Amino acid sequence: MMNMYPRTLMEDSDVHALNKKHSKQVQENQDYIKTIGEVLLVTATQNIAQRGLDESAESDNKGNFMAILETIAKHDTTVKKRLTSIHNAKYKSKGIQNEVLSCLADMVRTQIIEEVKDSEVFSIMADETKDVKKKEQISLVLRYYFSGAVHESFLHFESADRLDAAGLTDRIIHILESHGLEYKNNLVGQAYDSASVMSGKHSGVQARIKEQAKHAFYIHSSAHCLNLVLVDTVKDVPEVRQFFSLLERLYVFTSGSYVHQKWLSIQKEMYPGTPRELQRLSDTRWACRYMALHTIIDRLPAIKRVLQDIVQEHNSDRSVEARGLLAQIDLQFIVCLVTLHKVFGEATFLSDMLKSSSLDLSKVVDLVEALVQTLNDYRDESFFDDLWNEVLNTAEQCDTAIHPPAKRPKKINLMETV
Repeated sequence: MMNMYPRTLMEDSDVHALNKKHSKQVQENQDYIKTIGEVLLVTATQNIAQRGLDESAESDNKGNFMAILETIAKHDTTVKKRLTSIHNAKYKSKGIQNEVLSCLADMVRTQIIEEVKDSEVFSIMADETKDVKKKEQISLVLRYYFSGAVHESFLHFESADRLDAAGLTDRIIHILESHGLEYKNNLVGQAYDSASVMSGKHSGVQARIKEQAKHAFYIHSSAHCLNLVLVDTVKDVPEVRQFFSLLERLYVFTSGSYVHQKWLSIQKEMYPGTPRELQRLSDTRWACRYMALHTIIDRLPAIKRVLQDIVQEHNSDRSVEARGLLAQIDLQFIVCLVTLHKVFGEATFLSDMLKSSSLDLSKVVDLVEALVQTLNDYRDESFFDDLWNEVLNTAEQCDTAIHPPAKRPKKINLMETV
């Protein structure tokens, strides 16, 4: 039965007010969730932890996410209203955070896939590594030409249950297929490290993928090739091999809690600015060796001071180890330190350039030839003169004897001469 009574102006006013209130609530919800997303985006792009150990109202440190959100609330009434309300959903839980981050990641991946499809052809770079939980994961990067420039975009990483060639190949192909990429015709290159499981000519990952994508030529990382050359060179020179072994022992010794505190305090006493840490050596990350050399050549007087102080403490084990390390920091050590710091400084510069996404083959050839020429110039007599002067200056700074101690004269038994 139709309503015989028309709506009054009062009813129309009530409906309008309700609609206006609903629209305002919707807008506030959208603004609030947008703020949540932007805060999470900041913590993610800055690579900082989001959650704190205690996020209760009484906590003095609720974590980065809540700290940023509460700072915004001081200047945004909508955010403040939502955070202080006892009824409205606040979207602060770890589940909501992970869900929002997943949505943001999907948006980024969608944009990358659209760019790759627009450029048609693309290459892949993949590597497997362990996370902090010692769980093997495979990461995949796409390289493509878009909007007048070459792009290298990280696409995805996931657990690698199998680390053989067949298992890794299946993972890579699964990732490409799940994102709708036509790899059989459009994949034109693949780059991995030199491990046989990846680079094997007959049954490695690169060979298995090329069986399905005939244009996917394998290219070994130029920076990794340089790294392998440096590693093999060091292993073939006994003095250099022993030198780096000593650097590793120094790192381990100064990493102990007691020695580490002394190492930091002596640096604060001797040098302005923030104390430095010695670097752990790695065969796969050669840049860390140059950083180790750089730190030691700058902090060698402090290193000797730490060792000398610990020797004087007469703590049996620690003092004996410190005395052994101190005895090996001699003129030969300084010669190796200064020489390798120069050589690896040049090699590190080339390694950094080889990692550039905008580098082409002709520039690589020019850079390699320039490094070879520089190393040849190091054989000149004038370079050795400058090198020796730097060795003497370094030895003087840390009170290292330039000349070996004179041998004690042999005692003559007078009875034997009679």
